[in-house]
Amino acid sequence: MAPPKPAPNRADLRVACPQVAPEMPRKAIQDGSEGVVRAQALVDGAVKEVTILSGPRVFHAAVKAAMMQYKCTQDATEILATQEFVFKIE
Repeated sequence: MAPPKPAPNRADLRVACPQVAPEMPRKAIQDGSEGVVRAQALVDGAVKEVTILSGPRVFHAAVKAAMMQYKCTQDATEILATQEFVFKIE
């Protein structure tokens, strides 16, 4: 039996990855929706997986699309990072 894989390190994405801002969804603009989305990413040089932890559903696809574009600079260790996105209509 293979030894268990170590858990990813926890980190802040602002340290490891240049930011790509999510676009405000048209539906959110039409509805006047605002909110905060909290998302977690599994990173290994690039974002491998994004999990939405909380926030209005209308923003989930925009957050996932933005985070999947991150090109990260770090060592080869997988990290699990959490980030918040604030959506405001200006």
